[in-house]
Amino acid sequence: MRLGVITDEVSQDFEVALDFAKTYGLDCVELRSAYEKGPFEYTEADILAIKALSDRYGIPVTAISSPMFKCEYSAENIRIHTESFKRLIGFATILGATKIRCFDFLKSEAVTHEMIRDAYEEAYRAAEAAGITILIESEPTTNCACCADIAALVRFVDRPYFKALYDPGNNIYATDEIPFPDGYRAIEGMLAHVHIKDAMRADGETVATAVGDGAVDYPGIFAELKKIGYKGDIMLETHYRLSGGIDEKTLKNPKGSAISDGGYAPSALCMERLLKLLGRDF
Repeated sequence: MRLGVITDEVSQDFEVALDFAKTYGLDCVELRSAYEKGPFEYTEADILAIKALSDRYGIPVTAISSPMFKCEYSAENIRIHTESFKRLIGFATILGATKIRCFDFLKSEAVTHEMIRDAYEEAYRAAEAAGITILIESEPTTNCACCADIAALVRFVDRPYFKALYDPGNNIYATDEIPFPDGYRAIEGMLAHVHIKDAMRADGETVATAVGDGAVDYPGIFAELKKIGYKGDIMLETHYRLSGGIDEKTLKNPKGSAISDGGYAPSALCMERLLKLLGRDF
């Protein structure tokens, strides 16, 4: 297993995030926003600068968290996101990233698996040609709200570069599906990437916590991943803040200082706990 962090959970300054990764002996990082820009807003110059820093620190960017299809289903949105995604594939190739996190449109009973599959067709062909895997993440506001939803969609699409992203912490925000073992078992065999956050429900609301203080059975998850010989990435996506939670608007569309401010200290706390759970020193 390769351990890393989503960089904007630490800082908008990519070098600060890389220094964090070096401090904790991390193997890789995942890029979302940096320098107040999101994945669909980067220029080639931005990516080359990020690549230069990644090379200098010897810490590769192995995945990109994109907002692909985290939008209403419409022909215009499909066109805009597909063009942005194809451009992002070029940037992923520069960085050496082999996975891009994506979604399946904002929740609507009118959106079917067939519509999602067809919407992804052009993007999928571009990703496959570049050897990049599309990762579908469950999220409260999207059609895949839990792991069982992801499993159904991935089975329906049935393409080798279309896989499941396991974010057990999102289950606490989204559904009554138990993150482990139930959520894990749903996507077993199609899992290609893991995000780590923790949370608990209190007084009818979901509250972010430090890793180990919430409702996710991370000891059970890590024991299972070790048992199956999982060789993919595990990325900390902190979401916890010492001075209170991140506002709902930012959680839905994490980007810029709104997601990074106050993130360094809780990310350090969560990473130290995560390293202990994995039996790693720093």
